[in-house]
Amino acid sequence: MSDPTLTPIPDSRRTLSGFDLAAIWFGAAIVISECWAGGLPPLAGLGFAAGLLAILIGRLIGNGLMSAMAGIGGETGLPTMVLTRPAFGVRGSALPAFFNVAQLIGWTAWMYFVAFKYLDVLAVEIGLPTAAEAPVMTGVWIGALALLCTVASFAGADAWHRVLKILAGAMVVLTVWMTVLIFRKYSVGEVLAKAPTGGTSLLAGTDLVVAMSVSWLPLVADYSRFAKSRRGATAGTFLGYFLGGTWMYAVGLLVAVAVVTDSPDQIVVKTMSEAGLIPVLLGILLVLVSTVTTTFLDVYSAAVSARTLLPRLPEKFTVIAVGIGSAALAVFLDVFSFEPFLLAIGAIFLPIFTIVLTHHYLLSGRKVLVAEIDRRGGAYWFTGGVSLTAVLAFVGGFSVFDLASGFKSLSFAGLVAPRDGWATGASLPCIAATAILYLAFTGVGRLLRKRSA
Repeated sequence: MSDPTLTPIPDSRRTLSGFDLAAIWFGAAIVISECWAGGLPPLAGLGFAAGLLAILIGRLIGNGLMSAMAGIGGETGLPTMVLTRPAFGVRGSALPAFFNVAQLIGWTAWMYFVAFKYLDVLAVEIGLPTAAEAPVMTGVWIGALALLCTVASFAGADAWHRVLKILAGAMVVLTVWMTVLIFRKYSVGEVLAKAPTGGTSLLAGTDLVVAMSVSWLPLVADYSRFAKSRRGATAGTFLGYFLGGTWMYAVGLLVAVAVVTDSPDQIVVKTMSEAGLIPVLLGILLVLVSTVTTTFLDVYSAAVSARTLLPRLPEKFTVIAVGIGSAALAVFLDVFSFEPFLLAIGAIFLPIFTIVLTHHYLLSGRKVLVAEIDRRGGAYWFTGGVSLTAVLAFVGGFSVFDLASGFKSLSFAGLVAPRDGWATGASLPCIAATAILYLAFTGVGRLLRKRSA
């Protein structure tokens, strides 16, 4: 493994403290898309109190998985996609890597789209036309955002680690200001008094929260491998994203329940625009900073994942390709695709990382054989480089999640008709089923090998 993006980080570069990682993940959570997700109908329909409880439960589940994955990165110094090889195989790791590149292009596109929607509202206050008045503004805003984020990504991981720590402080100030504006306009007491509109169970509501955390699982070790210690990696990752993500979801939930809307993000932005020119300019700054910081995490990890599929792929080429591809996709997005997108992420990555974590913490004794990680015929070669056990468990876990969610992923793709989901939600049944299937298939495989020996 001569590629520096695919090899263990040397001790001399493991410079991030738990506080540093908390700042990085707090900054990653301070984006308006999290606010939007917090106000989606499955959560808002629960009412504010129950919705907030669903958010907290979802964060504990999702962030617990993030923290567990961060610990492996902190121990080994390896990026996430390489750490899927002990479970999926040297070649089998192409499965999570492929899905990760696809979801990161999707997330980058969503970040461009969401930022464009907010800037389109705010720009009116400084005399610029909206996209409705001049359709070319859609391409102008998305193109400008893609250019800004792509250029920023060339700074590299080490430089961005320092920048993200600095920007985290600015993000706190801007987010506090945004929250104060929201709480001045909407009374928490009045919101609590509103009756739930129903439509889903509390545990089903947690799926949208878990999915947001799970979407970061393929990236977690890409940053925790720079940590000084495993403890700092796990604690910093958990606390930073828990605080920032819960905060933004709660703001979105408050607005959605207060005004009965499935677009709380637009209400938040309009609240900023009504407060005067300075708040408008600060709002634009918040959108730009949050978009650049979060998109860097996506683009950098997309480059790492792409190079596990094609090791000779130049990193700069990957960054440019992700920037262009995401911008092109962003032009065609609409607000109704966000919830299915989140649930598809949960259906795919929750079983993948349940398998990875089950293997590491329950089957391998928390050991990763770094010398075997890339070796043909080695410990992680399995059957032609692929662990059929992991692939079968993944298919089973995906099926359980999609069934439990009412076929939200497959129905959105037009493959099956939608149906009511389970009251248990999809996340917990998926985790349980995937872990049981993987352990059972592994046990059967070992038994068969013993009999054939």
